[in-house]
Amino acid sequence: MPLLVAAAPAGAPLVDSGKLQRLLSREGLEARAKELYAIAKRNNGTRAFDTAGSRETLNWIESNIPKDYFNIQRQYFNYTGLIDDEISITVDGVAQKEVGKVWLNGNGTVTAPVVLVPNFGCNATDYTTNIDVSRKIVLVTRGGDCAVGDRMILAGGAGATGLILWDTDLELLKDISGAYSTTWAAPPSGSSFDPRNFIVSTVIGYTEGQALVDKYQLKESPFSKGNVTVTNRYHEQVFNIANIIATTKGGNQDAIINFGAHTDSVREGPGINDNGSGMIAQIEVAKALSQFSINNAIQFCFWNGEEEGLLGSTYYTEHLSDSDAAKIVMNVDFDMLASPNYIYGVYKSVDFPFKTDAAKAGSDMIAQTLFDFLKDDAKMPSISTKLDGRSDYAGFLERGIPASGLFSGAEANKTEEEAKLFGGKAGEPYDACYHQACDTIDNLNYEAFLIGARSIAYTVAKYGQSIEGFPFPRPVNKALGA
Repeated sequence: MPLLVAAAPAGAPLVDSGKLQRLLSREGLEARAKELYAIAKRNNGTRAFDTAGSRETLNWIESNIPKDYFNIQRQYFNYTGLIDDEISITVDGVAQKEVGKVWLNGNGTVTAPVVLVPNFGCNATDYTTNIDVSRKIVLVTRGGDCAVGDRMILAGGAGATGLILWDTDLELLKDISGAYSTTWAAPPSGSSFDPRNFIVSTVIGYTEGQALVDKYQLKESPFSKGNVTVTNRYHEQVFNIANIIATTKGGNQDAIINFGAHTDSVREGPGINDNGSGMIAQIEVAKALSQFSINNAIQFCFWNGEEEGLLGSTYYTEHLSDSDAAKIVMNVDFDMLASPNYIYGVYKSVDFPFKTDAAKAGSDMIAQTLFDFLKDDAKMPSISTKLDGRSDYAGFLERGIPASGLFSGAEANKTEEEAKLFGGKAGEPYDACYHQACDTIDNLNYEAFLIGARSIAYTVAKYGQSIEGFPFPRPVNKALGA
């Protein structure tokens, strides 16, 4: 065991869960949220990864982490991003207004007749049975059980040159001003891909999509019609961005308890819930922790570029040496803790492809820790949220490092069963301002926010004291791309 560095105040007590939690308050969370929102307002309403708002956010994080207690590192890396030049749809020369971007897709402009594809376009036969999509633009309805990227692959494979995703949910893609999002949709499931190989794709809103269907009677006829132009043009640009890694000076540096939250917002909004809430909670716990001693090192990571595809956490985990990865006991992820129509969802999955039995066992133990906190300390219900790789824990699991976390809900609608458990409104989004300009300080539920922050404190205290019984050390995984 390495020599422990004295970092806590002389005579500081060993971290205690109850005492650490009591140092957190709504007032503290609210004050940090106001500061973060002010940063966004000074920078055109956004803190996206490549903006001045992001850079100011990083400086703000560093200013709030106690430097006598933590070693603070900025981890810089380059990212080649795709910058939008034009996203549009025209029908017989008329520009459509309800247009959104399909995240990651083909680059260019396509003009062709349009054909309506049945059954959401999630099966290869949807593009070949009784219709001809060759050299056509396909119109597919939002929904089904596949990612939009899967539809791009299927449509392109059948010969289509363009794709329009018809949003039949009137409000999902709209922000508070009524404008349509340019960040929705997903890449193909389980695929590595170059988006430039995809067919050109965009989103059309409900009203104009319906008008397109009616204009050409697309539901009545399987034949392609009309003169439609779809444009999705972008160019490449290299960005230099940074993560912030804050590691306690004290505690066993060969047994690191890693916590993570992302720092960036989408371009369309300030991101005070997504993920200002997780970031703020980590900061407040870090401040409180500085009054205690610990047995195991605590590491708070602030990831950049999550909204662009988990850039920061992926870079960190892919560039960990085998020996450094072996020092990380676990990762606990906090991405959205203050959703207005909240749930308390703990990341756990029975069908996730864990690298080792130890990784699964450890992940289950972290999840149980969070379930125990919610039941015993917070006196709140909880549910399991599937590990699906959508947040920054993904890279840790890829390295065989156990991971879990807490999540208060994003764009999906709350179910009747969840409303009975947690209150709130069934059939409405957990966060109606997800990825929108209205994700401000007025979008936070402080009851959920404080409980989320205290869940971090509970986990910090438990594992900062002891990891007895946890599957650690574990076999070393080979580095991926290091």
